[in-house]
Amino acid sequence: ALDFVAELVRRFDADVDQLYRRRKLRKLQLDERNDLPTFSPETSGIRDNEWTVRAVPARLVNRQVDLGDVSPANTEHFVAALRSSAQGIQTDFDDGHCPAWGPHLRGLSNVCRAVAGRLKGAPCIENAPILMLRPRAWNMIEHNILVHGKEAPGPLVDFALLMFHCAQTLFNCGSGPFFYLSKLEGYLEARLWNQVFVWAQQKLDLPQGTIKACVLIENILASFEMHEILYELREHSLGLNCGMWDYSASFVNKFGHRSEFVLPDRKKYVSMDRRFLKSYMNLVVQTCHQRGCHATGGMAANVLPSTSHPDKRKEVISNVCRAKLSEIQAGADGFMVFDLDLLQPVQALFREHTQGPNQLHVMRKDVVVTAADLLGIPSGGVTLPGLQHNIAVGV
Repeated sequence: ALDFVAELVRRFDADVDQLYRRRKLRKLQLDERNDLPTFSPETSGIRDNEWTVRAVPARLVNRQVDLGDVSPANTEHFVAALRSSAQGIQTDFDDGHCPAWGPHLRGLSNVCRAVAGRLKGAPCIENAPILMLRPRAWNMIEHNILVHGKEAPGPLVDFALLMFHCAQTLFNCGSGPFFYLSKLEGYLEARLWNQVFVWAQQKLDLPQGTIKACVLIENILASFEMHEILYELREHSLGLNCGMWDYSASFVNKFGHRSEFVLPDRKKYVSMDRRFLKSYMNLVVQTCHQRGCHATGGMAANVLPSTSHPDKRKEVISNVCRAKLSEIQAGADGFMVFDLDLLQPVQALFREHTQGPNQLHVMRKDVVVTAADLLGIPSGGVTLPGLQHNIAVGV
């Protein structure tokens, strides 16, 4: 396994370094020139031409509700997720997981044991929700593994170990390997992942196109390159996902020095009904369905109050269902929840308001999204409670 990690890292380390340099250069351009992203004329042919991604296997046709941010290092929660009614599990080595060495090894071990049928209390993997494996994002480094004396890129380490130990078993039972890809900033980063997929499939004697990956559109720059991202991954794509909070935070990361991009109090003014987020959601749905793949909404990160507070619990469920119904009405094929007790209420929404396992037939030809729509920051106040909350979250 370590030899496989080392070989993968040696093959792609220079490409990852180029990715980092490209990100730094783009940030300098945004800062120095006050640039704004736009739909590039250089790739207009991809956006304007007719093409679709490769069809997904049977187990991915219905992607209505995934459990999100499930750290496999939390064994009890991971087993409960495997025993749940969810369509999939975002098996998370990124945001929902602490990548310290001990928890990381435990998480990898739990995934491997679950796939092999050796995780106590977990069902056979072909009878469990699909494992949607999420390696770390490109910005994360694995300090405990060195290749030629250099710390290895975190996502390559995670991907290599999961593929080496699990890919053949998942493939044999029609359950993978399937991935979420975090925080891509553009189509060239999707191209790099596609090259990694092709290389790994060749090395492990898997048919090309076996790997499927859903890209989380969590960055404002990526929202201008959705068609291009799908095109680069067209043999391996299972669509795009809306990551609302990381997407909003990317405005701070890319334009935080510019007063016109200061976000207002997020509890009051940052929600999916605001122009910039509603446009982003609609564009994800339109783009994916035009290209024949799934468009999934964001995650309800709510943790339900205990059953000893039934009124508060009912209120949270009602708020979540109202927000998720708006995503269904926008044409989304699915979304994520964190709390297992939210699965049944939101799955009932799909049964009540949709027909069939997905909404790929909803083409959203009514949608016309401009750069101004995607970049339109909502009006609203910067409040002291909002500042205090953001500091508390950061700390």
